[in-house]
Amino acid sequence: MKKNGKDTQLFNETSVEQAQQQETVNVNDSLEPQEEQPKSHRLRKAASWLVALAVVLVPAFLIMQSCHGAKKDNADYSYYYGEEPSDGHISYEKGKSNIINPATKEVLVEDIDWCHYASNSDENPIVLFAKDGKRGFCNIMTNKVIVRPDSYTKAWVFSEGLAAVEKKGYIGFIDTTGKLAIDLRFSYRGNDLYEFVFHDGHCIVADSTNKIGVIDTKGRWVIKPRYDHIDLAKDYAIVYNDGDFKKQVDFNGHVLQDGIIDDISELYYEVKYTNLESGEPQVGRAKNNDYYKYDVGNRSGLIDSKGKIITPPIYTNISGITPTLFKARLQDWSSIVIIDTKGNVISNI
Repeated sequence: MKKNGKDTQLFNETSVEQAQQQETVNVNDSLEPQEEQPKSHRLRKAASWLVALAVVLVPAFLIMQSCHGAKKDNADYSYYYGEEPSDGHISYEKGKSNIINPATKEVLVEDIDWCHYASNSDENPIVLFAKDGKRGFCNIMTNKVIVRPDSYTKAWVFSEGLAAVEKKGYIGFIDTTGKLAIDLRFSYRGNDLYEFVFHDGHCIVADSTNKIGVIDTKGRWVIKPRYDHIDLAKDYAIVYNDGDFKKQVDFNGHVLQDGIIDDISELYYEVKYTNLESGEPQVGRAKNNDYYKYDVGNRSGLIDSKGKIITPPIYTNISGITPTLFKARLQDWSSIVIIDTKGNVISNI
């Protein structure tokens, strides 16, 4: 609303200036007799008043429009897999956004909050829209509303012929006719909107325990829901739980590789030395050549130079103290422990 405040200030300053100008004109009128003005002068004066009115009214109109827009349902607007139609299917009239038939101008859905569709999909362009806190779908090729905004509280754009919908905390999938193709049986966990989208016939969903797995377009589990995190690739998935190593698994549930990590980084520790030129004590950093930090997701662990795992990835960060002592931050991001080269906790800070 900072912008609105600036517009309001402009409105007030303009109004005060105009009032002062009008007061000056009134005073002059009372002191001097008014002479009939030429027609051209009157026209210029009228034009000046129109400009002044525009300066006042346009910011006021923008303020009202902004306040009107604030009442719209703008939740879950940031899509990664959709965009608004730009070929005449949306009209903006009298402060309302409508989905229309661009040929006949017939209003198909009136006063929507927003709409998106997957323009890179190969199915008919089906628009997802929000209205009064609910979600609906409209096929802008056939100009038919296939799902009215009266059932689903959240929904996602179409991908591979299916679109996710949410009702009472459960996710299912509809087909391009608007019928449920996969029942509402997967838990909704407040997921980001780029989830529940099919890629190469696979989609990530959760069960009632909030563990996630992968289903196919028939709704069958191809990777059982046992994990906290899944990254999809075309022929496999990378799966892992917090505090554990990543695994590469195929869509038959077979583990292809285990013990996968994201990165390895060097560790440093402070050393004190004497500056040979000044003779003053100095503090510098030395690299630890025997031990390193490795990362899995947003967790860290300790590994030695021969590749031996010293600790599992259970810390949020590890840094060096001495060649054989390390500062490890716990998962609450504030507690710290000191561990040795065997991973033993030797002190708490």
